[in-house]
Amino acid sequence: MTRLSDQLIDRIKQEVSLVNLVEAKGFTLKPHGSDYVMCCPFHDDDTASLVITPSKNLWHCMGAFQ
Repeated sequence: MTRLSDQLIDRIKQEVSLVNLVEAKGFTLKPHGSDYVMCCPFHDDDTASLVITPSKNLWHCMGAFQ
């Protein structure tokens, strides 16, 4: 498998808003301070455990992967 260059990865991170990408895929984000939260699509989730931090353009799931 070909690995993307670090420069290309950095460029994608700078040019693509994670918030806009998630919303374009049909997910609903809820504001939570300066972040956004939603139920994690990667595991069964009853409460919002996935946090998106727009200022860093990163996400983190606080729930347990099953």
